[in-house]
Amino acid sequence: MKTISILLLGIVGLIGCANKPPIDVKSVDYKTKKVETAISQIPKWFLEIPKDEENVYSTGTGVAPDLQLAVDIATMNAKTTLADRINGKLDAMMKTFIAKVGQDDLDSEVLTEVEKVAKNLIAEVDVAGYTPTSVEVFSSGTQFRAFILLTYSEKEARKVIVNRLRKNNLAYSKLKATDAWKELEDEIEENKREIKESAKLEQT
Repeated sequence: MKTISILLLGIVGLIGCANKPPIDVKSVDYKTKKVETAISQIPKWFLEIPKDEENVYSTGTGVAPDLQLAVDIATMNAKTTLADRINGKLDAMMKTFIAKVGQDDLDSEVLTEVEKVAKNLIAEVDVAGYTPTSVEVFSSGTQFRAFILLTYSEKEARKVIVNRLRKNNLAYSKLKATDAWKELEDEIEENKREIKESAKLEQT
């Protein structure tokens, strides 16, 4: 009886193996090469995102049958990450600014208004001032794969802070006489001069 059971199990096993489709070696090779090619195309800056104290960086990638669509998807993905990083940058800058403002003996009402602006600024973080620093596109089978590196400068973040504070009449009327505010505006003016000088050099 045991012998018959063993034989039956063996036959069932053989039938099961016979029903399995043969491995498509060509398909496996194609997929392997596709992955290897994709890995070799990844830009170095995508794997090792640049870091410095003056800028915030973010990367993104996207695949689509249309080249522009692939770039747009990559940009959208990078902007999502960039928003979080700008959030952190603005939060740190506002805390520094509030600390400096506190040294000018302003009343608590003004400081409260500044803190409100800071909270709203972080909650409604805007990545509109980013710059696409690097864009690389490769073929991915019948589609396009795009890699993008976005840069958001600390100088742009200062502009955002100043513009938001100016919209708060109570805070602005008191802040504009403080050393902290003058320092912030001086840095923005310096940035404007640098941009103008850079534009002149490009024209020559």
